[in-house]
Amino acid sequence: MGIYFFLYAHFPVQKNEKETSIIIPQIDSDDEGDMIRTLLLFHASDYFVYKGIPIGFQYTLLRELEKKLGRNMEIKIETNITNMKKEMSKNDYDIVVMDFNFYGFLPPNFQLSVPHSYSYPVLVSNKIADTVENTPIFVSNDFSAKVFFTDFSPFHNLTIQQIKNNSTEELFERVDNGDLDYLICDYNQAITLIPFYSNVIILEKAGPQFERRWLLKKKNTQLNEDINHWLLDFKKTQKYRWLVRKYFSPESTLVSASFAKKNENCLSNYDAIIKKYAQQYDFDWRFVASIICQETKFNSGLTGKGGSFGLMQMMPVTMEYYGVSENDGDEAHIRAGVQHLYSLRNAFDDIDNEEKNYFVAAAYNAGRGHIFDARRLCTKYGANFKKWNDVSKYLKLKSQREYATDSLAKSGYFPGAHTVKYVQEVMNRYEVYKAAYQ
Repeated sequence: MGIYFFLYAHFPVQKNEKETSIIIPQIDSDDEGDMIRTLLLFHASDYFVYKGIPIGFQYTLLRELEKKLGRNMEIKIETNITNMKKEMSKNDYDIVVMDFNFYGFLPPNFQLSVPHSYSYPVLVSNKIADTVENTPIFVSNDFSAKVFFTDFSPFHNLTIQQIKNNSTEELFERVDNGDLDYLICDYNQAITLIPFYSNVIILEKAGPQFERRWLLKKKNTQLNEDINHWLLDFKKTQKYRWLVRKYFSPESTLVSASFAKKNENCLSNYDAIIKKYAQQYDFDWRFVASIICQETKFNSGLTGKGGSFGLMQMMPVTMEYYGVSENDGDEAHIRAGVQHLYSLRNAFDDIDNEEKNYFVAAAYNAGRGHIFDARRLCTKYGANFKKWNDVSKYLKLKSQREYATDSLAKSGYFPGAHTVKYVQEVMNRYEVYKAAYQ
């Protein structure tokens, strides 16, 4: 015996809301007619720019499909359901990536693919929330699914309220800040966002499992058959299982917090190597060391979110650019990491030296695209785009739809409070290192 709630989302567009989309170009192609056009509704677990690299479970699935079929794919990212419906009505897309079970309508020109994955609703909370009496549970305007609590759950008598004009990503930040005690979202979103919000935890399952499917244009008979066969086959592979673990396993986003052993005169076992490459690229070695400590606490061989690897947690594409792989030693990774820091520093040549390290650390964590977005927003709203104190405010605002969908925000949504905290911790530690180590 339990309580069921059926919630169907409405997506009112405010008059001053900025409607934008992100288009990820296909690989160069001589035959545009052979292109697969894909429309993807933004969902943190499906598409996310992390350290400057697009990642996400469904984004990766689409790229794997692209390779298998040998046809180039153009992916357009929409940020809300209103625009999504408008784009779908144009009938320009071969694949539409959204959760049909959530939004409750199937356009006449589309059919459902076989399931590509599964999820279920979960209840998340601020860690300090200590009461369930007379406390509502909130859901966002982009969530609509069957919600169920058993009679044995302490939450089964609570009311569920939908907050309009706020996405799950926005409400996550409110839970982290303690403004909301309880929020329901789907597991995939929760497990993706929790590493960026240290005060949020998953309490319990809040509904039955549901299938996630793509919408396929009906007239593409052969293409749809190829897609469904590929999904059925790919789901049996080790790579598919690895993707599920990578994006949806609780352990996939964690980095060990243990500290490397050091003596009084040695910051880490890598001091000599850090000094060597810091000097080569004109960095204070203690700044580089603070970055490494922030990333891995000087533990080598760790794999983090999105496949980042090594002492400096570089993304696979970045490692490839600098000529290193998981098989290379720690010195090669430090060398590549410092080279990457050097490249980032060159992107902020207009920033005074006293401020520049803040921007470099921020870009190392978030990717320079999100920092450029925040700087452009600074200019728009009359703040100083050369001062980290101002830029950091707009970086944090990129977690809100109004700013994340602004035409100046080329990289879209980002939980900027995580990066602001990262930068402050790096710079605070750097000051300590400067006082303690020569």
